[in-house]
Amino acid sequence: MNIILSSSERLRAFYGRTGARLVEAAAEQLVAARAARGVPSRLLAIEQGAPDLGVPPALVTPDAIARQVAELSAALDRRGQRLASLLLLGGPEIVPFHEAENPTPYDGDANVPGDCYYGPCNPFALLPDWPVGRIPGAYGNDPQLLVQLITHAAGCGPLRPFTKIFGYATAVWRRAAARVYAEVDLPEHLLLSPPNLATSFNRARLDGARLVYCNLHGVPEGPPWYGQAADQPALVTALRPADLAGLDLYGAVVLSEACYGAAITGRDETNALALAFLASGAACFIGATVISYGPASPPPGEADLIALHFLRALKQPGTTLGAAFIEARTSMLRDTLARQSTLDEDDQKTLLGFVLYGDPTLVVL
Repeated sequence: MNIILSSSERLRAFYGRTGARLVEAAAEQLVAARAARGVPSRLLAIEQGAPDLGVPPALVTPDAIARQVAELSAALDRRGQRLASLLLLGGPEIVPFHEAENPTPYDGDANVPGDCYYGPCNPFALLPDWPVGRIPGAYGNDPQLLVQLITHAAGCGPLRPFTKIFGYATAVWRRAAARVYAEVDLPEHLLLSPPNLATSFNRARLDGARLVYCNLHGVPEGPPWYGQAADQPALVTALRPADLAGLDLYGAVVLSEACYGAAITGRDETNALALAFLASGAACFIGATVISYGPASPPPGEADLIALHFLRALKQPGTTLGAAFIEARTSMLRDTLARQSTLDEDDQKTLLGFVLYGDPTLVVL
């Protein structure tokens, strides 16, 4: 059984009764669309639980939600079923991120917001027992983006990411990015910034892309992603939300290694590239909510390993977005332990900070 979970009270508080009904109607449409493709799903409100399964209501707090999801998994197990996936509906103002303690407190991040702890049976495990995805909306009292993205997920057929691939990286990380990008395309096709800039790069290269890989700089205070020359410390603007306007990204899989690439708290599609990609039709966005660690050159580590193994997993016909994301996390852990026998602080933060925005049950061909 696949669970779709949201907060009915917070939907009403942010969007009013009419807006909440629009979101709930779109969610029911998603349940029906999933059923039509053989993915049985159930829509639940955190505040109501699942009385027929013996799962009580919960407070809309991270720890309470994590316990409720684990109880749902156990209840399904008792009935000879299993929790196949979890989809959270709404941004962190509707279903809060789990704010994990920052393993690298010296880097300035107060904590690590994410959905990692909504995936394991045992609290605080770094690897999930089921895929977790989130369909976010824009911050504020307008449900339009959330409804749009849920409706889009309901209408999505199988994803075909390899029909057109776009890669974009900061020049200083050229070697590391090329090693990852080589999983899916010729490294010489990877755009670099500089010389490419937001004001000058060929948008036709991005238009129609169905797989987007970016390894650019991100900063906590602003939406652009940045490039950097190998011999210059200054950052140059490489990509902005406005640069996606009018592009066809329907059904695209977007993977970003940018610091704060998946930061959406208090933001909308005009000031968060993750939301801008989704609003432009992307089926999913994978990125980090906090500082993203990785080496400047091979061998791959931390975020590079997540990206490399996610791209590799996508090449398995019939996989799902959620399964590919789990494979990426599991393989990152395996490779890291094989090399250094333990996870250091930035390895732990990588596993905590990467999230999947989109429906984890969507199939990749």
